[in-house]
Amino acid sequence: MPKNPSEFRAICPDDRRETLFMGILFLLFGILFFRLFSLQILHGAHYIRLSEKNRVRVEPVEAPRGIIMDRNGTVLVDNRPSYTISIIPHQIEHMDRTITMLSEIIGMDPGTIRKKIEAQKSWPYQPVKLKRDVGFSVLSKIEEHRYELPGVIYQIVGRRRYPFDDLAAHLLGYVGEPSRKKFTHLASIGYLYGELIGKQGMERQYEAILHGRSGMRTLEVNAMGQEIGPLSDPPEKKAEPGADLRLTLDLSVQLAAEQAFPDSMSGSLVALDPRNGEVLAMVSRPSFDLNLFGGVLPPDQWKTLNDDPRHPLLNRSVQSAYPPGSTLKMVTALAGLATGKVREEKGFLPCTGSYRFGNRVFKCWKEEGHGTLDLMGAITQSCDVYFYQLGKKIGLITWGLWAEKFGLGRRTDIDLPGEVPGLVPSPSYYDQRYGKGKWSRGLMLNLAIGQGEVLMTPIQMACYTAAFANGGSILRPHILKEVVEDGRRLFHPTRQLHQIAGISPGDMELIRKSLFAVVNAPHGTGARARVPGFGVAGKTGTAQNPHGEDHSWFIAFAPFDHPTIAIAAVVENAGHGSSVAAPLVQKVLKAHLGETAIKNAK
Repeated sequence: MPKNPSEFRAICPDDRRETLFMGILFLLFGILFFRLFSLQILHGAHYIRLSEKNRVRVEPVEAPRGIIMDRNGTVLVDNRPSYTISIIPHQIEHMDRTITMLSEIIGMDPGTIRKKIEAQKSWPYQPVKLKRDVGFSVLSKIEEHRYELPGVIYQIVGRRRYPFDDLAAHLLGYVGEPSRKKFTHLASIGYLYGELIGKQGMERQYEAILHGRSGMRTLEVNAMGQEIGPLSDPPEKKAEPGADLRLTLDLSVQLAAEQAFPDSMSGSLVALDPRNGEVLAMVSRPSFDLNLFGGVLPPDQWKTLNDDPRHPLLNRSVQSAYPPGSTLKMVTALAGLATGKVREEKGFLPCTGSYRFGNRVFKCWKEEGHGTLDLMGAITQSCDVYFYQLGKKIGLITWGLWAEKFGLGRRTDIDLPGEVPGLVPSPSYYDQRYGKGKWSRGLMLNLAIGQGEVLMTPIQMACYTAAFANGGSILRPHILKEVVEDGRRLFHPTRQLHQIAGISPGDMELIRKSLFAVVNAPHGTGARARVPGFGVAGKTGTAQNPHGEDHSWFIAFAPFDHPTIAIAAVVENAGHGSSVAAPLVQKVLKAHLGETAIKNAK
């Protein structure tokens, strides 16, 4: 105790300072305690989640697409591993700086990167795929700048591989990125942003089968986003590969067709098994290298292909329709036989090289004429004048009904996208085009020989040819033979056919023998399609083209008694069918028949 007031006054200020200091200290500890209490007790779970986000990355895993094989199991399409650079938007603090640096490393315009990120803004936690199939030099640069590029990752994903380059390009098809509108739907059924989808051919037709189910894995990462290792909680959801497709395609026949049909030509060849509608080969020319589309095709390359005046991306087998020329004369012949307008034993008509109808003169391809011919002779020598006269007798309505019996004028429903129906003109068609009743009956003369407005696709022509091979059945052509998953056969298409009504066995046999004579008789127009040792039947066709040289057609089936192949080929602007298309078909027949003979010998 101080002994006098002066002593008390001397020590009082110090005590007050000490008391004030202690009070402030207790206040600070109180605030700190409350903050710790708030962090650990009141909001602990929330901050634990934030902490986990800094060290955990949930990463979607693309499922490998199914592979595609030919009928014998040879792989035509599979996958190879490749590195893809991606960016996870929600992990980027300095987006502009990151984009600038990344642009220089991967060689992509900053604006393009921003567009890709913007397109995925609704899914900020999913990786945005920026560049596919990058080399190790790019990966090493990213690692060099790892501390400056948090949120930039690279993943191993499958890239589509086409071992035979442009073989069956239009049939197999290719993959590409979906549009934003399309992806909105795809996301609802489990697709990941940036996954490629089938755009054409089998890749598109069977997208739902080839596309697997994506997986998910949880990774521990450091502050820079580098992977440390997988986490078991939650457990990894493995990606499920898509199922495999085994096609009806026969690689040996396809190769023969590809080699016979040079890319300098334009046109198509389709080969079917006339017993069941299986597509053995399909070629469309010009073609393109499928491996260009293994990932994402650069815009400049896409523009080059898309703007090419020869239209290499067009599948002429199902998307182009041509006048069939003389290959259609058998429809006119059967219509004449069925309606009694011509009889086998009394079917003689004269050909002097031309035929006058009204004020018009319709010429035969043989200027001096063929003389008097029966139906078989007219088909064998492809006499136009004979069929002008027969077409006039039959009339447009009856002819049209018989064309439709063969499936002409409608899609075959082959399992390929984009098929067009062709055209079988009718009176209503001409009324609409020229005005009611303002068209001439002379139009029928052109239709009788496959000229004029009638149009057929190569796949329709192959089915038409198969009907003569099998005795009068129209088949639904198909390319898928079976779906295979984990070694199990899940799907096998059944044969779909219907018998053409109204054709007598005798009439069909007359037409078949006439087609055999086209190739094998002395005056037949299809001699260049002969295959020694095998009976080949066929028909030439020259389709008039108002825009240039005529188109060359040839159809054939073999062996004659028990056909195993039916072929239709068209070569644009190539002139007579006997000179260009027939030798082309012969090469394919040799490949198939030779292989068949070897198999039978075993």
